[in-house]
Amino acid sequence: MVLKSKAEARANFEAAVAYIPSRYEAGVKKADWQTPASSEQAEKNFAAEMSKVISEKRRQAGVKAVSNADWQNAAATKGAPIIGDRIRAALGKWEAEWGPMYDQVVSTVGTLPAKTTDWRANINNRLVKVVETWRKAAGKA
Repeated sequence: MVLKSKAEARANFEAAVAYIPSRYEAGVKKADWQTPASSEQAEKNFAAEMSKVISEKRRQAGVKAVSNADWQNAAATKGAPIIGDRIRAALGKWEAEWGPMYDQVVSTVGTLPAKTTDWRANINNRLVKVVETWRKAAGKA
């Protein structure tokens, strides 16, 4: 059997970079992820695996396997260069989803009682109402 060297395999893979994005996009456009992912069986599978994850404390083990320095380095080198472009590209969606929530909060703020010198009363009578409005507007209440 004739095997490629690592260098040959890398060169072939690197040459494929030119056409992988278009093939990836074509595959994505044909795919239906939602139907199988939202099925009853998928939900049962998810619940079963999550039970294992929880009982075996796998999340905690995974967190402990990555140091803060590793995470910081990856976030800085991978995230920082693209975060601005990604945010800019999502501004329309953000505004469409966040805008109506903000309008509800602004409306609530206009109905709040005046501030008092009692910080607890201000939290209970003003802050709690604003936070409740945010949560309701976001569908979390």
